[in-house]
Amino acid sequence: MIDYRMTRSEDTDKLIYLWVKCFSEKENAAKLFFTRNIPYMHGYVAADSDNIISAVYLIDCMLCGKPAHYLCGAATMPEYRNRGIMTGLIEFTLNDAEIRGDCYSVLLPADEGLYDFYAKLGYLEGCSACRREFQCYSDTAITLSEEPDYQILQKCSADNFLIWNNSYIKFAEEYYACYGIKALKSKNAFALLEQDGESAEVFYAIYNSMSELNKILVSEGIKRFWLIGSAYNPVFTDTEPKRCGMIKPLNSSKVLNDVFIGIGLD
Repeated sequence: MIDYRMTRSEDTDKLIYLWVKCFSEKENAAKLFFTRNIPYMHGYVAADSDNIISAVYLIDCMLCGKPAHYLCGAATMPEYRNRGIMTGLIEFTLNDAEIRGDCYSVLLPADEGLYDFYAKLGYLEGCSACRREFQCYSDTAITLSEEPDYQILQKCSADNFLIWNNSYIKFAEEYYACYGIKALKSKNAFALLEQDGESAEVFYAIYNSMSELNKILVSEGIKRFWLIGSAYNPVFTDTEPKRCGMIKPLNSSKVLNDVFIGIGLD
């Protein structure tokens, strides 16, 4: 008989094993996920006797001033797939989140084929992202050493921008570093990017002005970059948003469109 429940501290080794097996992740990255996110993460598993066969995790965040979560790490052991176990686990998980007071559940499907799977669970294609190329302009280089207040920088963004807690962003910086992703930061800007010589793909950035973002990029010798961000950001005017994630309203919350997830773990 399959039992759905929340994770326990003694489950950690089994959860890391499941994560690495299903996602082909580096073990050090997986361990970061389980050791750093405990204060603001809710884990759920499906168990067959003492065997954990499926798991999913919710990371606390805020959206439009309301409590929300990011659903990630949905994994099932290969021999237990296609039995409806993950569907049952997510339904159990969302019921608990709704009781806890969450108003929105957001996620980023690991591949295009999973959009249909999550749609059957009530998720809508209400998340998007824009991408545009920019040229850096000459500016005074700054020392990339100050730790920004991530909460303040995120609030410089418009509504429909998923707000992460400071600790999660610091975790994401370490997690992505395991895969060669660079983090640049000053008091007034933060960016996660892949750099290739004088070019960079900036897939997450928060800043109080484009000038401050430009400064940290110039300091690394970057001359042009592709920025990914929210459709509500004026710098993406006339840029067509692309679907980038899904959202499910909980507790009778209103439907939102063009929500930008930002830092995601599919």
